[in-house]
Amino acid sequence: MSPEKNTNKPISAIEFTPIAAPEVDRPASISRGLLGLLAFGCLAAIIMVLLYLSKPVIFKIDPIDAEIKVSGLSFNIGENYLFLKGDYQLEATKPGYIPLMHSFSVGDSNNQEIPLQLLPLPGNIEITSSLSDILVSIDNQPAILAPTLVKHVSQGVHKITISKYRYFPLEQEFIVEGLGKTQQLDISLKPAWGEMRFTSTPTGADLFIDGNLRGQTPLTTEVLETGSEFIFKSTGYKSLSGSVSIKAGTASEYKAVELIVSDGILNIVSTPSEANVTLDGKFLGLTPMTADVSPFAEHTVELYREGYLKNTQKVSIDPEQTFEVRAKLRANIGYIAINVNPKDALLMVDNRPVGAGSQVLTLPAKPHLLKISKPGYQSKDVEIIPRPDQEQSLSIELLTVQQAYWASRPNFIQSPVESELKLFRPNNANFSLGAPRRQPGRRANEVERSVILNRPFYLATKEISNNQFRRWKSQHSSSAIKGISLDMAVQPVVKVSWEDAALFCNWLSGKSGLSPFYQIENGSVAGVDWQSNGYRLPTEAEWAWAAKVDYQGLVTQFPWKNNLYPPMEAIDNYADSSAKYLLPFTIAQYTDGHAVSAAVGSFEPNSKGLYNMGGNVSEWTNDYYDIQIHRGAPMIDPTGPLSGNRHVIRGASWSLGSRSELRLSFRDAGYEGRLDVGFRIARYVDNPGVVP
Repeated sequence: MSPEKNTNKPISAIEFTPIAAPEVDRPASISRGLLGLLAFGCLAAIIMVLLYLSKPVIFKIDPIDAEIKVSGLSFNIGENYLFLKGDYQLEATKPGYIPLMHSFSVGDSNNQEIPLQLLPLPGNIEITSSLSDILVSIDNQPAILAPTLVKHVSQGVHKITISKYRYFPLEQEFIVEGLGKTQQLDISLKPAWGEMRFTSTPTGADLFIDGNLRGQTPLTTEVLETGSEFIFKSTGYKSLSGSVSIKAGTASEYKAVELIVSDGILNIVSTPSEANVTLDGKFLGLTPMTADVSPFAEHTVELYREGYLKNTQKVSIDPEQTFEVRAKLRANIGYIAINVNPKDALLMVDNRPVGAGSQVLTLPAKPHLLKISKPGYQSKDVEIIPRPDQEQSLSIELLTVQQAYWASRPNFIQSPVESELKLFRPNNANFSLGAPRRQPGRRANEVERSVILNRPFYLATKEISNNQFRRWKSQHSSSAIKGISLDMAVQPVVKVSWEDAALFCNWLSGKSGLSPFYQIENGSVAGVDWQSNGYRLPTEAEWAWAAKVDYQGLVTQFPWKNNLYPPMEAIDNYADSSAKYLLPFTIAQYTDGHAVSAAVGSFEPNSKGLYNMGGNVSEWTNDYYDIQIHRGAPMIDPTGPLSGNRHVIRGASWSLGSRSELRLSFRDAGYEGRLDVGFRIARYVDNPGVVP
């Protein structure tokens, strides 16, 4: 701040003006002099106190010659300002700069410095040129038209980009001084065009260069070195476009252009729409559509759609003519007589109800989806295609949900070891496990128990062979007896413990992607899962029903047709005369041709199509063994005791021959493998709740 601007002078600069003695009486002048001295002393004391209480502040301002004004009481001594404690407002100004208003506080500090920076005012650029409509962009901002005055450009270096059609673009840097000054920028651009001559056949075509009509051919016009787009247009001819360039300041001629006669335009519509369209045998698309067609020729337009007769039209068209083809397609109708059972089943065609029961459908000759449904029955979908030239009829019978379920379940399945299993549906079959008290040969463990079988199951038609078992346990041997082998590939596997038979079933389930029936802990069977439809051993009730109850529900005592013992002919493999040197007891005058086990599937099957249910080898069942006494309501799908140390063995074998052993009610027990005990496999059709 210049000294003359500061109203707060330092104490050293205070001037004292002498007081002239008035021409009064001495006593009065003495009194006034004393009062003046007293006032001066008070003022000096106040100033000294203010100086003592004030704190110095230095303002570091850029630019240094800016003028500073501070509100409130202050003292200026050189660069220092003295302020009493408190809040103040400062204003700094300088021509060419934006005024600065700054608030600050003075506290206890004795060396407070406050930096201040004034920002320069922006400058202006006056852009001049001998050309008009020049596009100017500053620092890639949106372009403006020049000549013009560009205001409020910040101080510093700026990139100026200049362009104009037909001229080479220019880019340069410009230093703006700012401080409110206006600087001049004169622009000069170099021409970027040459002269090009254009000709065409026919002549008189309109020539457009970069979208602007330049005239009619032939003509010479400007073309840019940076490249120009041209279009030839002439009535009745196709437009021709391209690009061309020429070195600035030179002249050249473009090759002669021959225009092609224009196509006509076909608008093709049909009722109904989305009909297929061909033009002269070439597929064009679906109606409604527009197509270009060569003029001065006859064309064949064909429209066709499924269920409608083909529509054919001949058309010829002039260049650039628009011609409309309209076609109303006639439905191609066919009739199909539909006979349904049950009589009140609902019919739907293409998801549209058409009524219930048998009827004649009148439909366009195209594929349709016919759906027949009724609550409690399995719906059926049928694709039908009416033929106008044919009489058609269709009979459809719906299956109940249960019928449909069983229709989808095969009567025979193959296990992973090619063992065939047959489907059985007991349908609440009621029979007795065990044997009547008076039956000759009956044993104490054959107590009669009333049983109902309901859950469907698959049961193997044959026993598991050595070859099949060895696909799981390759080193297994069924051994031999007195030099006669039980280990041939086709013989039933024997010398198999109940647990190995169960583990083999789990292996089959894994190969088939089924949940295992047997629950395994530490390599041993710890329980079963009756919800599983994996492979397993048959229950004793399933085995007994399959062995001794025929399809009429009659119970047989022996595997043969009468109850006479011994059998009159070779019905199965028992302890016959050929095994008398192997066994302590054989059937007199009975010969089946096998001293030990025969190949699986030998001899005739029983009435259910199962082989060797009463002979060849005895078979493991799933049940724990006990002697159950049951009275009251029949047991439904019994599964045997929950625990035990032995399992039930059913059926006679090649080593058995007494009346008691050959009966189909004969039962034994064991756990370890025996030379005359094998097994066949079973599984449920589905999990409980799935079977309707």
